[in-house]
Amino acid sequence: MGLLGLSAGAAAQEPSAEQLRMMQTFLGIMQDYFAVIESAHEINADAEKSAILQLQKIQETYEDRGEKARVIEVLRDVLKSTRNQTIRNYAYMMMGDVLKDTGRSDEAIRLLREGLKENLAAAP
Repeated sequence: MGLLGLSAGAAAQEPSAEQLRMMQTFLGIMQDYFAVIESAHEINADAEKSAILQLQKIQETYEDRGEKARVIEVLRDVLKSTRNQTIRNYAYMMMGDVLKDTGRSDEAIRLLREGLKENLAAAP
């Protein structure tokens, strides 16, 4: 039996309904796989998207270690080091969530208001 349940001798015969279903499933999986690869390439080719994904991974790693609040320092550094509004917005939102989740809701509100003020000033 080869890939998809077809033997070498069965190649000349019409595939059964089950074999056709298996082939369709396999093709669907491959299409999904290539869509994921293409999506990953699009993200990694875009500096903003890559930075945001990296921030998510840093947060995830700190959470896995039980040190969720440590991502706040990273996010503060991001806000100090970039003027890119998309990345700044993400940092503000992520930091606001982490502050709220770690019992620092007053600080979260102040920070989110700061981000809002920035966006209102930048809006046309």
